[in-house]
Amino acid sequence: MTKRPVNQAQFESPIGGVRVTVNDGGSVVSVTFVDDELVKSDQDGPAVAAAHQLEEYFAGTRRDFDLVVAPEGTEFEKRVWKELVEIPFGTTDTYGAIAGRLGDPGASRAVGVANARNPIAIVIPCHRVIGSNGDLTGYAGGLWRKKWLLGHESGQTRLQF
Repeated sequence: MTKRPVNQAQFESPIGGVRVTVNDGGSVVSVTFVDDELVKSDQDGPAVAAAHQLEEYFAGTRRDFDLVVAPEGTEFEKRVWKELVEIPFGTTDTYGAIAGRLGDPGASRAVGVANARNPIAIVIPCHRVIGSNGDLTGYAGGLWRKKWLLGHESGQTRLQF
C-alpha cells in the first residue's frame, strides 16, 4: 500500500526553489524543483529534516544523504535508480554503462527514460548521468541546473551558462 505524502518543506537554493515531500512513514517520496513562488512549508517533521540535508549539500558541507527514500516507479525504474545512488559524488556515468550493469547493454534509452522519471532529484543523482560522448543530455530540472549541479560537485562553482 502506497503511503500518501503528509509532510512538505520548501526552500530556496542557488538553482531555484526545491520542494521535499515525505510520506506518512517518514520516507522521502519526491524532491522537485519549484519554478513558481514558494509556499509556506511545514515547520517541522521529516521533510524539514530532509530539506536541511539538501541545504547542506548546496552549502558544500554534505556529499552523502542519510535519508530513507521511497520512489514510486516500475521495477526497472527502481533498478536504475538504485544504480544512480552508486555514482560517487563529483563523478559521472553514462546511460550505456548503467544499462550494461543492469545486464542489458542495449537498454541505454530505457535507462534514459527511467532517469527522466526519477522523482527524487539530487538525492537520487540522475544529474550525474551523461551521454556516452560526454555531452550533457536531458534533465527534468533543465540542463542549466544539471550543469550547475555537476559544477558544484566538481568544485567548479563559476560555470558559464
